[in-house]
Amino acid sequence: MKPATRFLLAGLASVIVLTVLACSVTLWRVDRVAATNTLRQVQVAATVERELEANRLAELQLRADMLAQDSAFVDYVAQSLIPNPQLGGNVDSASISDLLQERRKGYDIAMVLDTRGVPIATSGILLKDHQSIRRDPLVTRAITQLKSQQGMWVDHGQLLWVAVSPLLRGGVLQGVLLTASHVDDAFAVAIQRISGVDVALLMDPYPGAAPAPSSGLDRWTERTLSARLSEVLAVGDRAGRAMELADGQGHVLAWVSPMNTSGGRAALVAVGPEKASGLFDLAALPWLFGALGFGAVALLLVLLQWRQTWLPLQCMLDVIERVNQGDPNLTIHAEGSAIVRSLSDGINQLLHRTG
Repeated sequence: MKPATRFLLAGLASVIVLTVLACSVTLWRVDRVAATNTLRQVQVAATVERELEANRLAELQLRADMLAQDSAFVDYVAQSLIPNPQLGGNVDSASISDLLQERRKGYDIAMVLDTRGVPIATSGILLKDHQSIRRDPLVTRAITQLKSQQGMWVDHGQLLWVAVSPLLRGGVLQGVLLTASHVDDAFAVAIQRISGVDVALLMDPYPGAAPAPSSGLDRWTERTLSARLSEVLAVGDRAGRAMELADGQGHVLAWVSPMNTSGGRAALVAVGPEKASGLFDLAALPWLFGALGFGAVALLLVLLQWRQTWLPLQCMLDVIERVNQGDPNLTIHAEGSAIVRSLSDGINQLLHRTG
C-alpha cells in the first residue's frame, strides 16, 4: 500500500473512531446527568412527605388536644368510666360514643380508652383489634409518660395518622383519647405537586383493602410496584434507597423511603419520569451535533492534507522511482500546497539538469 493511501485510510479511520467515541461519551454523560437530576428530584419527595406528615400530625394533635383538654369532656368521660350498677356493673360506653360522635370534627375516628389502654367507646370505623390497640407503642407511651403521642398506623391495608392524648384531671390519668385520620390520595397528590414526581404510599397487602394512596401512577408502574412490593417494603434504611423499575415496556428510577409506622410496614415510593425511548435522550442532540460537526471538520482536514500534501508527494515519489528505473525524460506535474509546488519545481530542475 502506498504511503499516501495508508495516510488517508489511517486518518479517516482515526477520525471516525474518535467521533464515535466522543458520541458515546456524550450519550453516557447526558444519561448520567439526567439520572443524577432525577435521583435528586425523587429524593426531594421523601423530604416533602416528612414535612407534610409532620404538619398533618400536628394538626390532628391540635384538634385532639382541644377535646382532651376540655375539662367538661374529661369529667364526663371519667364519670362514665365508673361502673354503673344500673348497667350491670358496666361502664356507660354508649353515652361516651354519642359524645364522641357529637364532638368529632376534623378527623375520621375518635376512641376513648380506659387507663389500661382498653378501648371503651368509638366513633367511626377502626378495624384494629383491642389487644393490638392496648399494646401499641403510642398508647403505652401516652399512659406511662402522660404526654400526647403522634404517629402512623397500618391497619388492615389502611394507612392512618394517629394522635393519642391522655385525659388528665388534677394530673391524674382518667382515660385516653385516640383520634385518627385516613391517609388518602389527596396527601399523595400534595406531595406530587410540591416535588414534581408521582408517588405511592405502599403497605403490607390485605385482602379487600382499597388501593394504596397514590398521585395517579400509570398502569405499568402500578403493576411493576405491585410485583416488587416485598422488595420495596424490605428497605430498612431510613435514609431511603434508589430502585430501578425496568422491563421491556419502560424504565424509571424510583426512590423508596420506609415510613415510621406501627402495626405493619409502609414505604413512600417516589417515581421519576420515564426514560426517553429510543437510542438517546433528546437532551443529548446538541452535544451529538457538536461532536459530529467536529468529526466532519476533522475528516475534511484529513482529506485536504491528503490532497494537498500526501497525494502530490506520492506522485513525486512515483516519478523518481521511474527515473531510477532508467526513464530520464520525465517531468513532475504536481498540484498542491505552496511548499509542495516549490519542491516539485526543484526536483524538475534537478531532473532536467541531470538528463
